[in-house]
Amino acid sequence: MGDPQAPFEKLLEVLDHHGAIDGGRLAGDVVLISIGDHFDYDARDWHAAGQAGLRFLRWLASHDDAQVKLLLGNHDASRVMELIAITDERFGDARELAQALDGDPRRDAVFRAAFPELPSPGLVGRDFASFSVAQRTLVMELLLAGRFHLALAGELPDGRGVLLTHAGVTNRELDLLALRGAPVEPRRIAAALQAHLARALGRVRGDWMSGIPTPLSLEPIHAAGIPGTEGGGLLYHRPTNPERPDADRSWEHAAARPRRFDPRTLPIGLAQVAGHTGHNKCLAELGAWSTDAARGRKHGGIRTLRRAGDTVTYDLGVADAAAEVADLILIDGELRRVPAREFGLLQLAQVIEPIAV
Repeated sequence: MGDPQAPFEKLLEVLDHHGAIDGGRLAGDVVLISIGDHFDYDARDWHAAGQAGLRFLRWLASHDDAQVKLLLGNHDASRVMELIAITDERFGDARELAQALDGDPRRDAVFRAAFPELPSPGLVGRDFASFSVAQRTLVMELLLAGRFHLALAGELPDGRGVLLTHAGVTNRELDLLALRGAPVEPRRIAAALQAHLARALGRVRGDWMSGIPTPLSLEPIHAAGIPGTEGGGLLYHRPTNPERPDADRSWEHAAARPRRFDPRTLPIGLAQVAGHTGHNKCLAELGAWSTDAARGRKHGGIRTLRRAGDTVTYDLGVADAAAEVADLILIDGELRRVPAREFGLLQLAQVIEPIAV
């Protein structure tokens, strides 16, 4: 399931439409993977959005780990990274100021002076607007219980192995994991990412259990936002054409915290599944790499970003298997913008156990 950022009832409607619900629970023969980002779909009605995210994540987690797999998204991770120590009251004040300053040229400076511990007014007033301490508590509990994954491996119905992460893996991440040059095998990469998460949790587990608000760090693979600067890397980056007219390479491709990646850095031979980037955003970022069919759709859908050498193609649907390509199957269906019955679920044949590294 692509990014479940929508009202609880709409999420259940999607699952019911696909025959995955039985008596208010997942049907017994269904295994569901949530690709991450369970919060923050509506900055205007932030309270309702926050409650819906809590309700759905709790509902997912009430199922056994063998039936529901949760991937960590940037909105989930922010609760125990950028927002690890803030109270509901202080965040509410920050959100109110960020939204009041919208469009004001002094916005960044005024906000930074009032809330120096937060990355930016945009994140607070829009991206993370539905934050609550209850969300942070739940994310923390699920991480400590081993319910959130940084990566999984699976198999498509056509037999292709796929790597599943929230936003996709590029050669940058393989370099940081010391996997560049090794076989680009989904199970091996998933195991390395899972080990990275386990080490990170090991560093904060004691503090969290003692009530000390120590931020989770997944650096250098993923960098959380810091005062005055938004985060980047594994859970934040999106595909883009770096030659598009409005590109800002200094911000988008900053080495330590990239917000964008060039699809020509996707590892050849690797098929992946990711959420994070909806169709409308892809059309804006990828430009001429989009097919006519892709440009004919406004929102939603399952799509494939394919690299073949230095040729990049962005099209609707799941592309057929091919040799010497890198495929990123994007499943953020922009549920908040499309009817529930138009929201597709990607079918997998199975989830595969990772290879130890």
